[in-house]
Amino acid sequence: MSLVLEILVVGLILSADSFSAAIAMGLRPFSEKDAFKFAAASGGAEALFTLVGALAGAHVISRFGAIDHWIAFFLLGAIAVHMAYEGIHDLVTKEIREEKLDFHSFTKVLLVSFATSLDAFGVGIGLGIAKKPILPFVISIGIWAFISTIVGLHIAKKLSSKFGPMINLLGSIVLGVMAFQMLKI
Repeated sequence: MSLVLEILVVGLILSADSFSAAIAMGLRPFSEKDAFKFAAASGGAEALFTLVGALAGAHVISRFGAIDHWIAFFLLGAIAVHMAYEGIHDLVTKEIREEKLDFHSFTKVLLVSFATSLDAFGVGIGLGIAKKPILPFVISIGIWAFISTIVGLHIAKKLSSKFGPMINLLGSIVLGVMAFQMLKI
């Protein structure tokens, strides 16, 4: 595989978590500014974790490799439980929320971006050990995560206006599955 194709494919593959998280998080109303902030946080976290992984190499993984999957599991799991609660509450009460829901807090956006970027850290370590040119990979990974987050949010927006609480429950399941996938070593 040529290096350019490898750079593009790695970026695309790593963006899958950002896309899934955006589908789950995009169920609340959001503005284009909110979408940009989430996409920037997601793309930035993916790029940063790749770079840090490449720079840190085997030293860091030897210290934290045993628990990084647990950190991601608990962060994604907590958010999934909260979303499931919201979905079940809306289904049981059969109320259409009168108040305007705001998009998720910036803290929640950062936590999701952080949790979905831990695999990029591992990829970065591998790239560093393999002595690959880091900067093109970091740029590709960040751009793909940014784009996939925007696309995921807009797909969720279309779905949530039609299916409401059911999509919220589905989003919680997606994040829950992602959390359990983090436990696979």
